[in-house]
Amino acid sequence: MDREHLILREVVETHIDSGDAVGSKAIAERLRSALSSASIRAVMASLGERGLLAQPHTSSGRVPTDRGYREYLDAILGPQVFSRRATGRVQQRLEELGARDAASPIELMRGAAATVAAELGVAAMVVSPRLESAILQRMDLVWLGTGRVLAICVTDAGLVHERFLTVTRDVKRQDLEAFTNYLNERLPGRSLAEVRQAIERAQREARNALGPEVPSAATALADKALELGQRALAIDEQSEADLIVEGVSRVLAQREFAEAPERASELLRSIEERQVWLELLEGVQSSPDTRVYIGRETPDPGLASCGLVVTRFTAGRATGIVAVFGPKRLDYRRAIPLVSVVGQRLGELLMGRHEPEGTLERSA
Repeated sequence: MDREHLILREVVETHIDSGDAVGSKAIAERLRSALSSASIRAVMASLGERGLLAQPHTSSGRVPTDRGYREYLDAILGPQVFSRRATGRVQQRLEELGARDAASPIELMRGAAATVAAELGVAAMVVSPRLESAILQRMDLVWLGTGRVLAICVTDAGLVHERFLTVTRDVKRQDLEAFTNYLNERLPGRSLAEVRQAIERAQREARNALGPEVPSAATALADKALELGQRALAIDEQSEADLIVEGVSRVLAQREFAEAPERASELLRSIEERQVWLELLEGVQSSPDTRVYIGRETPDPGLASCGLVVTRFTAGRATGIVAVFGPKRLDYRRAIPLVSVVGQRLGELLMGRHEPEGTLERSA
């Protein structure tokens, strides 16, 4: 490792540990005279010129910039092996949650978020798997009275999602029963998009066989059932239970936010803005790796004072995310491998609790 990377590593890790600006004397003590203080000051000045370190005050030491953290992550940190002791604690906690027969998938996800937040001393969020690509086992459309419907969707991972929908006054209870039966004859082992494709294919085949006029009643039934199914799964109608946050108070207690109320307020606004996290989910959908966002790399200005470590997990074909976030001086050495472990194990536990019986081949 060259001198600049050596000094950058020491500055970053010292700042992570203390939260204070770091001077050459502290680095010299960490390196135990491997370099003189004068040499260290010269290197730190060079790192400052490259935009990797900043000096908050003329008489203070230096702190890493966003670019400095990125250089640390990409060029210095490398693959980290999480300690077996800490991994064991996390694994044990997740296994205990998974062993509870009464624990719902949402409770498993909440437990995973609480576990990783407590282990790292930061905040954690779990975004439950999105429904658009989920394999569905059943959808129930429950009559609540004129114009009101409760849609209950069950995925192959056992995740249950409920949506309140409004319908026109001409929709009757018996119509709802017909829509429910129509969907459930076709849903098991498929996503709603696949059901739609199968129905459209069957309608084309019917037109080819019978002529351009497909029986209007069958067409109307399919169209209305699919329309309600689509609304039940629509992302803008998802319940707030699909975003699970733990440990925010730990982050707000950190000096970066405790001493800056406006910054804390912006962070809270970003946490409550579900579109921020859905965009983050989109960003990691196809990535097999755990990703790190630092400062202005994050998807919202309110998170510009934060570091985020994000990984995806899968339940069937649907994808969710596990994320931890805190000040930019997050302990990335521990956070990256731990978040990876939690994401992988959470997906396994969700599927292990509700193994599908197999994909059913059904005609439309």
